[in-house]
Amino acid sequence: MSAGLIAPAAQVCAFALGCAMIHAARAHTLVLSRVLAATALVIAILVLLGASLACAPDDEMRLDDITTYNAA
Repeated sequence: MSAGLIAPAAQVCAFALGCAMIHAARAHTLVLSRVLAATALVIAILVLLGASLACAPDDEMRLDDITTYNAA
């Protein structure tokens, strides 16, 4: 009988946790939006930095080689 009660109890706990998260999100909307915006900005900077490092020419290339490298 206890096994039959575990599944509904877990569903009730999950529902209560979801309601609590929604309530917390509504109460702290400004803080959450600032954190999400800052996180998105940091991720964008890291992606652009990684892309620039992956596409950077070698130190020993001449100017003609770099121009050809960037055109390709």
